[in-house]
Amino acid sequence: MKNLTFIALVIFSLSSCKKDFSSNSSQGLSLAEFNSKFSIPTQSFNGIAGTAFSITGAKGIKLDFPANAFLDASGNPVSGNIKLSLKEVLSKRDILLSGKFTESNGQLLVSGGEFQIVALQNGQLLKLNPAAAVNINVPTTLSTAPMDLFEFKQTVASDSTWMLNQKARVFTTPAYYQFSLPNFGWVNCDYFYSNPNPKTTITAGPIYAGAAPSIKEQRAYLIFDNINNVIGLPFVMAVNKHQSYLNSMPIGMTGKLIIISVDMGDKIYFGATSFTVSADLNLSVPVSLATQSTIDNYLNSL
Repeated sequence: MKNLTFIALVIFSLSSCKKDFSSNSSQGLSLAEFNSKFSIPTQSFNGIAGTAFSITGAKGIKLDFPANAFLDASGNPVSGNIKLSLKEVLSKRDILLSGKFTESNGQLLVSGGEFQIVALQNGQLLKLNPAAAVNINVPTTLSTAPMDLFEFKQTVASDSTWMLNQKARVFTTPAYYQFSLPNFGWVNCDYFYSNPNPKTTITAGPIYAGAAPSIKEQRAYLIFDNINNVIGLPFVMAVNKHQSYLNSMPIGMTGKLIIISVDMGDKIYFGATSFTVSADLNLSVPVSLATQSTIDNYLNSL
């Protein structure tokens, strides 16, 4: 599952309305079919680097490029035909499938929309001219709350995470978040989530229906009900379970937990449940062979 970063399970208690979203199909969905159906679409555009032009994505993200906005790898101005690719992430479903989750160094973020923009000429990546102001409009699909600007970058510890751009300013209108593009790559309108409730640590693991399959990859995703947030948390060898960051999860929050796995035959397994965070919670989630409609119907309900 190339777009689903291996980050893991998490958290949270089964509610009284727990549901099992498993599939009864003996065939199931293949990894190739999953990637074909559920990858975030990459939209392609053409432009002329020496002139001003605009592009607008299918979900409404608009970028206005001034003349001379592009530099080559050596920092020289670029002219002539270029190609741009855009990925738009404007729903909880999109966030989950993008692999760019709403957390920064373990801190929860609330998202107003993400996107990736890349520019190339003759197959070579281009850089943004720092002297050029590329104006961005991101539809307020997820929120109209005030946002900051984050970029997906590598940290000192070699991990990648959303990093706050302290110089950028995001302006909010009824229809759009507006700001200047800081760089090519992944950009996110977010703010840090604050919750006064006591915090806890959660452990979790899957329970596979029937005979246990040979699983080569397993990923799990937490989707909160009341905030625009999707996260994944790592598998911790010391406890042999997926585990949240220590004392990081606010007690009382509700949401949904999804597990997607791949077996040695490249078949997809899926499970989901509702949760309410409680102290020192260990959660087991039923997981079984899935079909495309099983996953599609569930993701469409988010």
